[in-house]
Amino acid sequence: MTGFQPRRRDRLRRGWAAATAFAAVLGTGAFAPAQGQEVSDSLQQRLQERLARLGRAMGDSTGLVPPDSALDGNAQGPGVRRTPPPADSTARLLFDLPGYDLTQYQGEGAAFETATRVLTLTGAEGRSAVLNRQGVQLTADSALVFDERTGRLVTIGAEAVYTPENGDEVTTRRIIFDLNENRGTAEGAQTQYAQGAGNWIVRGDFPWVNPDVSFGHDVTFTSCELDEPHYHFSAGEIKVQPGGTMVAKNVVLYFQDVPVGWLPFVAQSTETGRRSGLLPIRFSVNDIVRTSSNYSRRISNLGYYWAMSDYTDAELALDWWSGNYTALTGVFRYNWLSNFMNGRVNFRRFWEAAGGTQFALDTNHNWDISERTKVNISAGYVTSSSFVTQNSFDPREITQSIDSDAGLSRRFDWGNLSVTANRRQFLTDDRVEQEFPRVSLSMSTITLFPAPANRARFFNNMTLSASGRFSQSLTDLVPQDLTQNEFDISLIDRATRRAGLNSTLSLGNLSVSGNVDLNRLTRKEIPEDFFEVEDALPLAGAGSVADLQRSALTNHGFRDFADEELTWSSSLNYQQSLIGSTSITPRLTLSGRSIRSDSSVVASNFVAAPNRVSFGAQLRTDVYGFWGGFGRFERIRHKFSPTFDYAFTPETQPTALQTDVFGSAAINPRNEIRIGLTQTFEAAVGSDDPDSATTEPAAAQQGDGPRRLEVAEKVTLLAIRTSAVTFDFERADEFGDFKRGFSDNLRISNSISSDFLRGLTLSVDHDIFDDSELQPDGSGERQFAPTWPTSGCRFPSATGLRCFAGSPACGDRNFRRRTRRRSSRTWTTWAST
Repeated sequence: MTGFQPRRRDRLRRGWAAATAFAAVLGTGAFAPAQGQEVSDSLQQRLQERLARLGRAMGDSTGLVPPDSALDGNAQGPGVRRTPPPADSTARLLFDLPGYDLTQYQGEGAAFETATRVLTLTGAEGRSAVLNRQGVQLTADSALVFDERTGRLVTIGAEAVYTPENGDEVTTRRIIFDLNENRGTAEGAQTQYAQGAGNWIVRGDFPWVNPDVSFGHDVTFTSCELDEPHYHFSAGEIKVQPGGTMVAKNVVLYFQDVPVGWLPFVAQSTETGRRSGLLPIRFSVNDIVRTSSNYSRRISNLGYYWAMSDYTDAELALDWWSGNYTALTGVFRYNWLSNFMNGRVNFRRFWEAAGGTQFALDTNHNWDISERTKVNISAGYVTSSSFVTQNSFDPREITQSIDSDAGLSRRFDWGNLSVTANRRQFLTDDRVEQEFPRVSLSMSTITLFPAPANRARFFNNMTLSASGRFSQSLTDLVPQDLTQNEFDISLIDRATRRAGLNSTLSLGNLSVSGNVDLNRLTRKEIPEDFFEVEDALPLAGAGSVADLQRSALTNHGFRDFADEELTWSSSLNYQQSLIGSTSITPRLTLSGRSIRSDSSVVASNFVAAPNRVSFGAQLRTDVYGFWGGFGRFERIRHKFSPTFDYAFTPETQPTALQTDVFGSAAINPRNEIRIGLTQTFEAAVGSDDPDSATTEPAAAQQGDGPRRLEVAEKVTLLAIRTSAVTFDFERADEFGDFKRGFSDNLRISNSISSDFLRGLTLSVDHDIFDDSELQPDGSGERQFAPTWPTSGCRFPSATGLRCFAGSPACGDRNFRRRTRRRSSRTWTTWAST
């Protein structure tokens, strides 16, 4: 049924009367065939064709609708928008009448009592009574009753649903609406809306609801979707102004049914979307009523938010912490989707209570210049890292670093170019590590002599790939106080430059690869006579410099000392598959190195080591074990993946200079085996729906064509990656001790991760031997004494400066973050035992 309502009040009653008359005519069956009258097939066909041309849905009252085309679109539950039957040309003309609003009614039937002027729109089981006006829909599972004399519309039944044109659906036990007062009443109302990081469910009684103001009582708020929520807020009284504010009185926080907190009132804006206005002030109850005289009050977020445009916004806020500081926080954000640009700038100026000022800055920018070119910049800065550690209670901020990153990536037809920069300021020791630039260039794989597989000869379809890299890094430590302490070489600044080239030529399973690396280490500000010792030869060379542990305080000048090392290698590999994933790769390698050191008398210029030839092979395999499942896991699989590397390097014939510079370790023969291990425990996750196994295949058989077999979800319960251990048979035979065959300072590292702790990696290191009694000439005895020196965890974390610089996403008091977003940066903490 469809009615029309004039926009003016004097036409309101006439619209309802017209709708009532229309419903009454339909209810009498005026357009239905006479009872017992039969319709001929030809007449029935002509009527159906006529109705089809008019575009009008055929009703059951004509008796002409075939059983298989019966309309059941209205057989829906309450709260589901009904799709009205398509309108014919006459109805479309009525819909377009000026000065009238369209009101549509749907139901099982309608009755109008002329004496009492009451219109009743009834529903039936599975078919509700529906009123739809200007996009606003009201549904009742039993009936909708409108009293024209009083102007009241009442829903009858166990459930009523109010669905606005733009907004959240409201489900209630009963709705009463007074057209004369333009006021409604909702008993047992429930709705759900999105706010912040979750969906909030609101329940309560609202005796007064109109466009200007709404009042409610016994209202609860919760984001827990269970019938008996784990927690909820309860408000005795509530006042809501649409597009304005919501004020709740006597607010109590419950865990289950236990009250744990109380607030006299809560005020919250009800407007949606971005808009300029005052920011909500953040403070706690203890800031009003102190429980201790030593408690420092704090009031934050006192400021203004400015929605500058659809693409930019900004905010400025004041933060006051008694006895500590007063801070001014500013944030600017932009997001131009059409230009693929977004970013933000956070800054904070501190005025300390004891005098002095501090400044913190955090910024992030991303720009996709084109499909192939991207630029990203992330920077952070504080004037004093100690100020952060003294005024923050978040352990993530106190222990982590302040990171700044910038990068440019460009994809060409012939390869990829990446240029990045990084700066890390550690809050624990004021150490600064920066890397600028870091350039990486990789060439796309080139196919030489391409040919179809059926006509290819042995030299066709070879592939060539190459890459290059360059980086420059600097470690800046706190300057040493030589007036109080002796000079310590481990506390000096260091600058490192690295460059390298790699290339690989592959022909089927055969590959030839080569690489060249040049490294330069510069140690800053070392006393000029620090390395002047009586016997310089045993201490010469890049390898021996790291072993120097000498304290000196000199009156001479300071200078920089540089060490350079050039290494190269070329290898020939052939990979042969055996059984399953097992493969063996024989390898022939030719390598060499040259070094130069300012701290060496005999290696002040580049000295080349003897070239080494190595023969070896690598064996890789995977071993699987299966166990029964538990819980929702159908089956458990243990994957055991060992790696065996064997290499033999014969003895060389060095010159006297090479022996003096590189020592015996660089020329002695090597007969090594290297063993690595990776283990994973994986589980196949079963379906939560026990009936899905029977229903899904049946549905899949309805369609024709190929079908993909269902693959069970796989999760990694535990992954353990153990570092490789190297054993040299020649060395063990030389010293006559099996333990001496292992490398010096042997440490085994285990990295542990799981999909259930995504992003978290636990590292455990073990020292196997005690080498304290070993002498530089190789004498002494090695003791088997496993120890657990370090352990650590690594997980994704945003920089702590973002919170300290005043980002609004950081939360409130004591710089705690309520929500944290994952990023590419990580925080690592180490604990020694």
